Amino acid sequence: MADCPKCGKHLRMLDWRQTCPYCDVNLVYYKSNEKLLDDSEKAEIEHAHTQPKVDRAKAAYFGSPLSIARFVLTILPVVTLLVPFAKFSGANGSKLINLVSVVNFFRAGGFNKMLGALPGNKSALALALMCAAAAMFLINAIFLIASYGKHGKGRQTALYAFTFLLAIASFICLLAGGKDIGVFIQNYSSAVPFIGAVVFLIVEFAALAVNVLLYAKGVKVRYTPCLIGGLPKEEYYSYVEQGMTREEIRRKMLVALAGMQEEFDKKVAEEEAHKRGGE
Repeated sequence: MADCPKCGKHLRMLDWRQTCPYCDVNLVYYKSNEKLLDDSEKAEIEHAHTQPKVDRAKAAYFGSPLSIARFVLTILPVVTLLVPFAKFSGANGSKLINLVSVVNFFRAGGFNKMLGALPGNKSALALALMCAAAAMFLINAIFLIASYGKHGKGRQTALYAFTFLLAIASFICLLAGGKDIGVFIQNYSSAVPFIGAVVFLIVEFAALAVNVLLYAKGVKVRYTPCLIGGLPKEEYYSYVEQGMTREEIRRKMLVALAGMQEEFDKKVAEEEAHKRGGE
């Protein structure tokens, strides 16, 4: 069993009532207000810690026209691959290839054929690099959430640069190895880049350029004001750094909360007076 929080006497198994048999204090409600204040303060401190991260994440996606443009250009490359990016030619004629064609090719076992032709086959390498560049949109979009964090600038720029390099490498490999495509794709002997590949490159470069421009212009994040016990979080943390005791900080909280209550009551009274005047 526990000890009484007030008198410190040891409580026995027989002491089942909610009052202490020695000092008669209510064990359930003893210092309940202080416990509520502690819980409230912990919750507000946690909120003050996480809210800036939420504000930075919102700004990363929709904080400015450039942020929105970056987000759109992040997911746009996958859409551009719906435009034919390669032209396959063979004895039975030619065929334009886009993302849907690649998916159908993989579903028919083409993924294993592509892996089997790597790394020596340049056409297989071009397809693998293109798929990797296209898949990077998801990584880029996810990491945007932390792009305004401590290391966000370097990380996000590196991700966009890496994606653009994958796209360039895919284009070059297709140009260099277009004549050996028949090794892993039947009925076709050669391939050349088509308009979709050029558009894909342009969009990837635009995403990188907008990202660099966004950081060059500077990032403006609108932080939500956070209060801890009625005190602005900056003021609260300054008191903690100064070494103030909890009681001293609580007294300042009471003053701040009383001021907030007076301001609220004044606002309510003004609204009621305005309503009565309107009647």
